Amino acid sequence: MKSKKILIVDDNDLNRKLFENLIAQFYTYESAVNGLEAIDYLTKESFDLILMDIQMPELDGFAVFKKIQQDGLTESPVIAITAYAEESDRNNFLKMGFSHFITKPIRPKEFLEVIRIHLYPTTDHYITSDSAELSHTLLDISVISQLMKYNSKEAIKGVFRDFISDTSILLENAELALNQKNEQKLIENLHILKGNSGTLGANSIYLLAKTTDANIRDRNWIQLKESLEKLKKEKLIFEKYIEEELIFKL
Repeated sequence: MKSKKILIVDDNDLNRKLFENLIAQFYTYESAVNGLEAIDYLTKESFDLILMDIQMPELDGFAVFKKIQQDGLTESPVIAITAYAEESDRNNFLKMGFSHFITKPIRPKEFLEVIRIHLYPTTDHYITSDSAELSHTLLDISVISQLMKYNSKEAIKGVFRDFISDTSILLENAELALNQKNEQKLIENLHILKGNSGTLGANSIYLLAKTTDANIRDRNWIQLKESLEKLKKEKLIFEKYIEEELIFKL
């Protein structure tokens, strides 16, 4: 399967690293950090499949896909990846010409199976859903188990350390946005945190981020400040847990 080549397009560093770690076990890949870089890759190289993040600054996934269609840059499947679509939006994406769409947070098993379906369409495939109701556990061990099927313990622990580092930055940015009462920046940072934590099964952070995100539009700044303080404490608890968790011991 290494003969197949995938282009990953995502401006989120943690998402890209996770996708790379999952994909590298089976396929070769290149990664583009924005839409312009993706177009540059597609004018120079051939890919068997493109994973296209939709929410990107400057040139979003829709604009890149339109450019691909207009200039005939590839006839390979293009899979949309988005945090803001529901399953009911599937037909809209397909009508645009996307081959499939994946919602964030991804689940590794489903993610890889969708890729296999579009790289090997004549093979029988079975997608099983992992979308069980989230519990208030600190970390979803089933997500860890899935990730470790395709990666080393060192690689996965590295992803979680990056997640913790990114979470610190996102919370700092969110706190600054809150102090400035900048609703849009606050939403942006909480959306990224919600997506990252959901993808990695960091349930306690995800649920707090989801609740905080939902409360932003109420503009209850005092309550939002309290929520951010809870998230900072939860991040410290999670960080300690990751460093001590026996599942990562070599």
